[in-house]
Amino acid sequence: MVELRAVRGRPLVAGVPLSAHGPDGRTWGLPPDLVEALQEWARVAASLPAPVPAGGPGPDGEAAAISRRGRRLAARMSVELAAPVDYLDPVTGHRVALRAVTRTPHPPPVPPLRPRDTAAAAGGSAPPVEQGALTPEAVAAEPTPWGVGLVLTVLVAGVVLLANLALAAPLITGLGVLGLLVDAAVVAGLVPALWLNRRVPTWRWAVYGTFAGTGVALVFLAVAAF
Repeated sequence: MVELRAVRGRPLVAGVPLSAHGPDGRTWGLPPDLVEALQEWARVAASLPAPVPAGGPGPDGEAAAISRRGRRLAARMSVELAAPVDYLDPVTGHRVALRAVTRTPHPPPVPPLRPRDTAAAAGGSAPPVEQGALTPEAVAAEPTPWGVGLVLTVLVAGVVLLANLALAAPLITGLGVLGLLVDAAVVAGLVPALWLNRRVPTWRWAVYGTFAGTGVALVFLAVAAF
């Protein structure tokens, strides 16, 4: 198991500073461009405030971009090392376990990220971004897999719809409106857990499908109850 984190502007891999220079660092055999990209990411991450607490407001655009970039770099590092990687997000403080990326033969290239201006990091005004220049939001943006995601959403919605109808139909037949209320109470208990995962990659599509399937099932059950 290999852990990637950023501490005081330096990337740490398995607790060891990632550096091609100096007696206390090592490169772990990673390509020079990946080592440089990880060092740039760690320096920019060092200018961020403390991790966002659980239940607090979500990270702003630049912080979210740095979070996504770190996850992509960790995925590429997992491919290069052919080993699972635990990515400690410097924005949220959450640990992201990357397990299956070692099966990806050719990870996508990571574009360069310009470190935040030192004056902006100290609280001053940041210089204007030149037209055509890369920003953290632009370089860390990932395309949304609409095709695969919508297919997953439809499949999950169908399974949830059939399961809800099969389980709640006896309640509606025996109890009528009371059975509908019991089913609605059970569904309401699942909403908080689903809502927390509405922005998690991959899982968000299953969450959308669950909401859609449950909503359609409740409509059918309400018609049957009344």
